[in-house]
Amino acid sequence: MAGKEEHVIRLSIVTPYKKFFENDVSSVVINTIDGQLGFMPGHPPLIVALRPGVSHFVMGNETKYFTLSEGYCEVSDDKIMILCNAAEFPDDLNPRRICRSYSESMASIKKAREIEDRTAREVLVGEYEQAIDRARARRHLIEQYGTVHQKERIADLVKEYGWTDTF
Repeated sequence: MAGKEEHVIRLSIVTPYKKFFENDVSSVVINTIDGQLGFMPGHPPLIVALRPGVSHFVMGNETKYFTLSEGYCEVSDDKIMILCNAAEFPDDLNPRRICRSYSESMASIKKAREIEDRTAREVLVGEYEQAIDRARARRHLIEQYGTVHQKERIADLVKEYGWTDTF
């Protein structure tokens, strides 16, 4: 059994609201601003900025999918620490809230692009782009790994809200 423990790394995912996950895993894949990265035990130390997207870890024989929002990931020694604004498993998500957030952010970004003050415009556009990226990641998570009911619900709501972009 001692050999088996050598092939795991401690994963901790923390948001401002809760400790989302903490356990030993054999691998983790996350989305960063530089692309998708995977980590396994023995990975060299690294700090990366996260980009909203669907991530996963392998624990035993099970792969668990979830979304991460903006934040940071630090890999060191035998642990991976992820600090982010939000992390959710498919069961945590509300399809209507996702579609509403996307729709409202798309409308707001159009208004924000009309702001004359360049600094204010860039800040607001950046915030709305992140909200749109979070909504896209959540939709993608449900479409790929949600329950049958969630998949049907998100498909109906995507039409209702006129959400045309895909993955």
